[in-house]
Amino acid sequence: MSSSLYRRLHDVFTKTGKPQLLTAIANATGTPQSSKEQKYRSLVRKFKQSSNSPKFRHQFTNYESFVHHLIRTKQFSAIEDVLEHQKNYPDIKNERFAVRLISLYGKAGMFEHARKLFDEMPDLKCQRTVMSFNALLAAGVNSKIYDKINEIFRELPGELGIEPDVFSYNTMIKALCDMGSLDSAVLVMDEMGKNGIDPDVITFNTVLDGFYKNSRFYEAEKIWDLMEKKVITNVRSYNSRLRGLVEKNQVVEAESLFEEMKKRGVNPDTHSHNAMITGYAKDGNLELAKSWYAKLRENGCLPDLATFCLLIPLACNKDDPDFAYDLCKKCIDLKHNVLTITIQRVVDMLVVRSMIKEAEELVELGQNCSFRYRLAMR
Repeated sequence: MSSSLYRRLHDVFTKTGKPQLLTAIANATGTPQSSKEQKYRSLVRKFKQSSNSPKFRHQFTNYESFVHHLIRTKQFSAIEDVLEHQKNYPDIKNERFAVRLISLYGKAGMFEHARKLFDEMPDLKCQRTVMSFNALLAAGVNSKIYDKINEIFRELPGELGIEPDVFSYNTMIKALCDMGSLDSAVLVMDEMGKNGIDPDVITFNTVLDGFYKNSRFYEAEKIWDLMEKKVITNVRSYNSRLRGLVEKNQVVEAESLFEEMKKRGVNPDTHSHNAMITGYAKDGNLELAKSWYAKLRENGCLPDLATFCLLIPLACNKDDPDFAYDLCKKCIDLKHNVLTITIQRVVDMLVVRSMIKEAEELVELGQNCSFRYRLAMR
């Protein structure tokens, strides 16, 4: 292999010897800012025109996909423009329609706008029930406005004559777990029972996951024991426990739990397999990690980005270019947001092994495929 060929392949991914991660696709088009603004003004105008159709307004997926695109491109003023415009339609008197708008504001992290709409609902002749109250709580969690959620949860029901339901409590518990206030989350779960509301599997899953993520394994196991007596565990329950066991380096016990869940009729998903792959990746055991990757596919699951982020570096560390090459191709084929630095490492290994054809193929795939970041080409 000539040194010039090596440099040519290597330069695809590097610049002055350092990984070159370019601007994200949405910002790398070279489009002048004024043109971008015009583009989004045009999109917003067309969406408003479409909103004139009752049939269009009843298809909430139209709103979700459009707002999701605006979130990705950070067009928050456009989100406000589109959602505020919806107040012009009679649908705003329907609580379910208003709840959808509150939820979209929450997903965009625009909690103040969600709260404003909630407060305006009486003036818009729209009834507020526990449904819209729950949407506001969820918007707070999605916006990570944790300091306000407890205030809303404690004060608004009394002011509005609303009785919190299991969804309300679950959202409050989710907020507390996200904050790391796990003991408070357990107290809220106890409060549910005192108020005649039985915790459901979502309640337990949320608390269980919180304790495992915070390495409070003893309390997590107590929650698991209680959970098995109170509700029917599902795949999310098992995944939390699998991850907890792996975190404690109890991989053998995790394998037993994996088999137990199948015997109980709970089908493992991608996250279940990833937990097992994590255990062996931590130990640097490529062969067993590969066997679990094979089981993932045999069980009809698709690998996700986490799968590849676990296995590609492990394959490189263990000098298995064939497996690393196959993983990269599969990752690109599934259109996961892989970084160029990941592909670069594999290409470098292939070149060192004189696997030039495979290296060039990955380079070509990288050039022709959408990544989280575009590849540098000179």
